[in-house]
Amino acid sequence: MKRIKRIVIFTLFLDMMWMTIMIPAFPNLVTYYHSTYFMISLGTTVFSLFGLFSTPILGAISDKYGRKIVLLVSVISSLISYGILWIGGNIWMYLLSRIVNGAAAWNISSIQSILSDISANQKERSANFWLFWAIFGVWFIMGPAIGGRLLWYGIKMPFIVSFFLCLLNVLFIIRWLPETNKFLNKAKNISLNIVTIFKNMFVSKEKKEYFVFFVINLALMIYQMSFVLFLSERFGMTGEVSGYVMAMIGAVMIINQWFLLKFWLKTFSNKYLVSISILWMIWCYGGAFFAGPAWLVITFVGVSGVFQGIFRPVFQNMILGENQDIGLINGNMAALANLANIFWPLIGGYIIDLGMSPFSMVTLLLIVAYVYARKYLHREVA
Repeated sequence: MKRIKRIVIFTLFLDMMWMTIMIPAFPNLVTYYHSTYFMISLGTTVFSLFGLFSTPILGAISDKYGRKIVLLVSVISSLISYGILWIGGNIWMYLLSRIVNGAAAWNISSIQSILSDISANQKERSANFWLFWAIFGVWFIMGPAIGGRLLWYGIKMPFIVSFFLCLLNVLFIIRWLPETNKFLNKAKNISLNIVTIFKNMFVSKEKKEYFVFFVINLALMIYQMSFVLFLSERFGMTGEVSGYVMAMIGAVMIINQWFLLKFWLKTFSNKYLVSISILWMIWCYGGAFFAGPAWLVITFVGVSGVFQGIFRPVFQNMILGENQDIGLINGNMAALANLANIFWPLIGGYIIDLGMSPFSMVTLLLIVAYVYARKYLHREVA
């Protein structure tokens, strides 16, 4: 199991590398394609829209036919997407690349499903998810810095490097990654009707957890994507300074996940950790809403990073429970995350345009999630 875990972590390492070094290139594409910020942002919406449809289906397929084949298809779709960005020279090729990537966007969910497969028990699964999010956070600090450096060699250099990293990952998966799903159900029927898929999602026994997951993801997406703009509008901070602030918050999350993991898991139950993390996020973002000076806002948001880092892996473990349909559940959660990714620009951008703090809506959504979770989520995970 340790050998498989090392292989999976290396796959995640490559996956996060190519994802994050792309980030600094997107603002420059406005000039390169002679386009608008709306069209570049539309790429994110298109990716999320296609991911909304594809992830539940791919998750169910991984339960039926295996994780390896679905992960391979997902990485190949990324390979083709970055190839299109490499050779493409107009905005329509850019949008095509986002469609291709979103149509099989199950890289992250597949790795989470594999980590769940190789976990001996739910405690170990929680620990594996914490490791996943720690690596995720590390690359969201390091990746943009590397990507920014690559831009010195041309606008397309991050895409070229991402293409070859995807190619390396394809070869690595084919050669080294074993199939980890021990409960393959090839007789299982898979619906390709997205309406049926979402209907099944919201009549499933996990429907209450799905609702809480969606609301909190929407709240965190509004915060993450509006915070830099808020700092600029309210305090006149430059993008460079805001980047340092976001890196600091990311570092807080990573320190929590790397060094405090064993303490949290040994001291408290998963149910308690979910409740207390939502409560503290309410307190932190509510404090940021009422805070006056920039340093106090940043302090509140920085402290929230600790509880974001607790909530994600623990709540994901709670949703999975003792289920064997791990791929389907992870696919459903990825679909809900994509749905949040579609809505946040409408909500977050509108709030900023009104001259309001995004923390008002973030706090309100978290309160809704906490009230609902406290009332309905009684399942205890030891």
